[in-house]
Amino acid sequence: MDMKDKIVLITGSSSGIGLETAKVIAGMGAEIILTGRSEEKLKEAVATIQAATGNSKLKYYTVNFSSQKSIRALAEQVKKDYKKLDVLINNAGGVFSKFELSVDGLEMTIATNHFAYFLLTNLLLDLLKKADSARIVNVASDSHYRGKINYESFKADKGYFILSAYEQSKLANVLFTAELCERLKGTRITANSLHPGSMVRTGIGAKDMPGYVKLFWKLASAIGGMSIENGAKTSVYLATSSAVNGVSGKYFNKCKVQEESARAKDRQLQQELWKVSEQLCPLN
Repeated sequence: MDMKDKIVLITGSSSGIGLETAKVIAGMGAEIILTGRSEEKLKEAVATIQAATGNSKLKYYTVNFSSQKSIRALAEQVKKDYKKLDVLINNAGGVFSKFELSVDGLEMTIATNHFAYFLLTNLLLDLLKKADSARIVNVASDSHYRGKINYESFKADKGYFILSAYEQSKLANVLFTAELCERLKGTRITANSLHPGSMVRTGIGAKDMPGYVKLFWKLASAIGGMSIENGAKTSVYLATSSAVNGVSGKYFNKCKVQEESARAKDRQLQQELWKVSEQLCPLN
């Protein structure tokens, strides 16, 4: 797909897979909107991409993806600055070593990894509908196969465990994508989710972690992890390839469709999660 006139927004694009995804797509000539928490890191990312690609069609916004107020402010600014959006890549995410609540009273993992996708996507749908055809790409994980949804844990500590919280949030990504696909039928927008790879060499497993966890993650990802370049390939593929024109509601791994978990295919669960998400994160 020719990307030269495309506008692509990538969340969590100041480092890791998000930055690599932005760099590759910028190299195809697209206009890139980068987002992240740190203005300093975003400026560095812009400089890195421009130096690597020669593409100066780059803009950045700072945002805290655990805050609904911050996400709403981002969406409003993007809608003021742009008349359309061709691709939205929901990539930003995090892991948290202990139970804590966001400013909205939601557990931080589910707030950052699911509710940010849910809210930003819905707020930007009008811009996506103005494109000739648009794509939503949700970075999930094979961790979703072990995930279970416990709605009570969205707001209360029900025996918090870091892996369970992460697995739940990634299952939520796949469930959200499936329900979004259903709701977008009749539009020119597709929505797909993906697994970037196991133990990609990024810092996600070391953010806000105790020293021993940081050390383990660095050693494990250095020894057994895949490169960031490989970790970004499926995101780039779903955002740019003509091979997936019109393909929607699928889960991808290594640029190929892979069957998602039985829970992820549960229509009732997809619908329930959307309803609960609207209650905890109003779209109006």
